[in-house]
Amino acid sequence: MTEAKEVLYEVEGRIATITINRPEKRNAISGEVIEGLNRYLDESDANPELSGIVLTGAEGNFCSGADLGGGGFIHNPSFIDVHEGRWNYAQLLVRMNRCNKPILAAVEGYCLAGGIGLCLSSDIVIASEDAKFGTPEIKRGLWPYMVTAILIRNVGRKKALELCMTGERISAAEAERIGMINYAVPKDEFKDRVEQMAKKLASLSPAILGLGKHSFYRIADMSTEDGLDYLRSQLTINSQTEDIAEGVRAFLEKREPQWKGR
Repeated sequence: MTEAKEVLYEVEGRIATITINRPEKRNAISGEVIEGLNRYLDESDANPELSGIVLTGAEGNFCSGADLGGGGFIHNPSFIDVHEGRWNYAQLLVRMNRCNKPILAAVEGYCLAGGIGLCLSSDIVIASEDAKFGTPEIKRGLWPYMVTAILIRNVGRKKALELCMTGERISAAEAERIGMINYAVPKDEFKDRVEQMAKKLASLSPAILGLGKHSFYRIADMSTEDGLDYLRSQLTINSQTEDIAEGVRAFLEKREPQWKGR
């Protein structure tokens, strides 16, 4: 396990696990957390042996949002420093979407405020049934500005606005119902379900997962016509990879494919 003080990094098999490690702060976001997450996303992307990333929080909480006691994201900040620190967080959310590896968020306990941004910027989310989700900023005299851009792309507008306006927390079951997460699972099944999904991702072509993920987020704000034109080019690229040839060959030969990642 590699450690940056507030973020842990571990690789097992074809899966990397990135853990926000500030349990005394309910894994609140700091400048060091942002730096560590970026560092390990880069490290994971550069490792051709990896097929996926699990993002989680230490000791039963995912992430409670920004460390308000730390001045937003950094200590002893000036006005400009705080403003730039928020841009660093925004860029991290974009970086997560651009990561070649699929990111699986494993959510327990609190997933609040900026933690919602990390959760929704992950590609698949599995939550323990005792997890709580919310954007409580309004109760502190704030609006969840940065998270809004991600929330509105994952949840229906009326529900997204309700969450922002009321600051109320919702259960994992409700988060699943409104499409905020993929699965809410019993606490005693949580680790097994995360492991099963991670293994499923690891069994697929990392090259095609990366191409497909990029295309998915790229077309999110395109018109249908522009999206189809872009996806046509991506299909042509996909068709030239070694892994599609291997996948078709394995299907015809009734065996498991041996992905080369290219």
